[in-house]
Parts: sequence; structure tokens; C-alpha cells
Amino acid sequence: MELRVGPAESESERALGRGIRHAVFVEEQGVPVELEIDGLDDQCRHFLAHLRLDGGGEQAVATARARVTDRGWKIERVAVLREQRGRSVGAALVRHMLGAAPRDRVVYIHAQQSAIGFWQRVGFAVEGPEFFEAGIPHRLMLWSRPLAS
Repeated sequence: MELRVGPAESESERALGRGIRHAVFVEEQGVPVELEIDGLDDQCRHFLAHLRLDGGGEQAVATARARVTDRGWKIERVAVLREQRGRSVGAALVRHMLGAAPRDRVVYIHAQQSAIGFWQRVGFAVEGPEFFEAGIPHRLMLWSRPLAS
């Protein structure tokens, strides 16, 4: 499997990301579309992971966005197509995003409770009690930056 991860800079790339988010959050998880489309996309940096296909083309298989908030740099809307889960696609996407994170900001997420193990494997630690977003239990998690050598 050959994966290419990078920023989603064009409107067509961001539309691919919105399609992945719709499939994962709205169709699979039952998040109301009015919560998924929150009006913040224009304030965010968007990212896509593309799988290179045998025939030479590519397929967008994962997406996420990040934005600056009062608390720091928030990674959100991380979504991987069902058939690509368990293949390190999400980890590659998040690692790319962490490399793009502003050095002067705390990096954090609101992780779905069911995904805590994934986030711990990519360097995040649980901080604080459980809370609900879109009817789904979440936890605040902070990224521990590697120490500079």
C-alpha cells in the first residue's frame, strides 16, 4: 500500500474530504449533518490521505482538519473510510498533521472514547473527564511533543 498524505488546498480536495467525513460521521455514526457541517471549515487547515491505486490513479481515503483555538491547535474531524481502517492510514495522516503543527501551540483533540487507544499510540494522553459531543462520549487529549535532541 502506497499512501500520500498532504494538505487539501483546492476546493475539489476539500470536497473529497467532506465526502469522507459525511460517509464516516453522518452515515456510519449517525451524527446530524447540521453538526457535522459546523461552519468552521474556512478557519481550518485541511488534510487528505490518498491511496495510490494499481492502475496509476489515487483514491482519497482519509481526511482531517486543524484550527487554532484559544486552547491551542485542535485536530478534528479525523475520518478514515471503513475499508482502510486498521491499515495505519489514520496514523500516517495524524503524524503528518503533527509535523505541520505550530511549535508555539498546545496540540489537542476531542477524541471519541472508542478511539482513545489509537490516539495514545500516536502520542496523545487523556486529560480530564468524559464529555459528550453529538451524543458520542469524548475525552480531551493532549499531544506530548517529542523532546528536541
